[in-house]
Amino acid sequence: MNSPFQSVMLPLICDENTDFLPLFEDLVKESKKLGVSRFFSATFETNYIDPLALLEENQKSEKSVCYMEKPSGEFSIACGGFVTNASFCGSNRFQKARNWSDDLFSQTIICGDHKHAGTGPTLFIAATFETDNQGGESPPPLQIFLPRWQVLRKGGSHFLIANLEISPDSSALLLAKELSKIILMKKGVKYDHQHLPKSKSIQFGIPTENFDYKDAVSEALEIIRSEKLSKIVLARQLSYKTSSELPPFGVAHSLRERYPDCFTFCLSTPGQGMMVGATPETLLRSTGSVFETEAIAGSAPRGPTAGRDADWGKKLLMQEKEIHEHRLVIDGILRRLKSIGLSNCKEGKSRLLRLANLQHIRTLVRSNTIHGVHPFEALSALHPTPAMGGTPRNEALPLVRHLEKASRGWYSGVTGWIDARGRGEFVVPIRCGKITSNHLTLYAGAGLVEGSTPEQEKVETDWKLQAMLEVITGETIIPDE
Repeated sequence: MNSPFQSVMLPLICDENTDFLPLFEDLVKESKKLGVSRFFSATFETNYIDPLALLEENQKSEKSVCYMEKPSGEFSIACGGFVTNASFCGSNRFQKARNWSDDLFSQTIICGDHKHAGTGPTLFIAATFETDNQGGESPPPLQIFLPRWQVLRKGGSHFLIANLEISPDSSALLLAKELSKIILMKKGVKYDHQHLPKSKSIQFGIPTENFDYKDAVSEALEIIRSEKLSKIVLARQLSYKTSSELPPFGVAHSLRERYPDCFTFCLSTPGQGMMVGATPETLLRSTGSVFETEAIAGSAPRGPTAGRDADWGKKLLMQEKEIHEHRLVIDGILRRLKSIGLSNCKEGKSRLLRLANLQHIRTLVRSNTIHGVHPFEALSALHPTPAMGGTPRNEALPLVRHLEKASRGWYSGVTGWIDARGRGEFVVPIRCGKITSNHLTLYAGAGLVEGSTPEQEKVETDWKLQAMLEVITGETIIPDE
């Protein structure tokens, strides 16, 4: 990407000894001359960074964070603070976000080597399951932001990205100091937090639920049997009062150790608490030339022995009900990608995704991108997949809202990142909990199709809730009937 300020020479490689003051003086001068503001992004390849540890170090000062890590993929990304942000709602919220991001990237001055995905200026999004404002303390339907700082670990490479705004009123000296402060923040991490509270020492109140799950499942199954729906997904919300605030990054650390094949994530914007979880669900991966997504549906527990584990996995792959549910998700994904012109999709072979506590059927779907199809257009087409809402979508989603009684917020929405070259990764926040100062809400859902029973779907959500409860408390405290 070319600099908007063509007369200013930009460094192609940045390190911690680069003198940015002369550059900032030139950029501020150009900004005054043109009467416009611009954004500035510098990428530094650096030594070892643990993005989660950096968040933990700065947890008191950062109210806005996004973190994603997949240990088995040797990938981790985190960011903090806002340089600029925007919120959008409505069925075209992703298109609005695309227009905003295109405009921002066109106004950004980029320094340093940003050939790796997730380097250079990178935007982060937090989108709710619902497309419209839910009122009260609910988060915006879609929030997108350029962070103040961002760190990335990929394989053995580590990067720090600093972002600033340059306006006609900016001070070159203050800009240089702000950049130095971001660099020093990374260098000052001590990786020693023995004083942090432990989640297992926190007391939990009696849990409450937002609706009677088995009754709602029975009602939904009656509608499925009437052939008005093929599938619907209903999610439980289990809420606890806590004696003090849970340590979100400590919970995230435990999750990444227990679920290395999932994306562990933390998500927070001002006034919204912190969503923490480990999701197996990747909604979209964009390399700039290829889109990848996946269908995950059907669940079975892990077995205590290799034989028992294999038996449950084999039954999962062969049961008619599970095959039907999984096929609905795949067909929904293919249909929605075709609606935006992506008809060249390649469907992978279905296989088991084995996690620490559960196993699922998983099928990869891959498509070459075509000119003009932006990742946000693919997100808009895919979200929510039949694995999160149901199918047909227009019939399933109103019923979800009717039966669940409360908005889902970020649960089963979208979070992720996209860089200036169209590379990015977006996941669905599930298997998660929302942490506030004295409250914890856990979320878990199950897909209902012909052949489902209220008792079995309740058991499936119990399995998913127990995964978070065991990490946070060391025991399961799901309420009895």
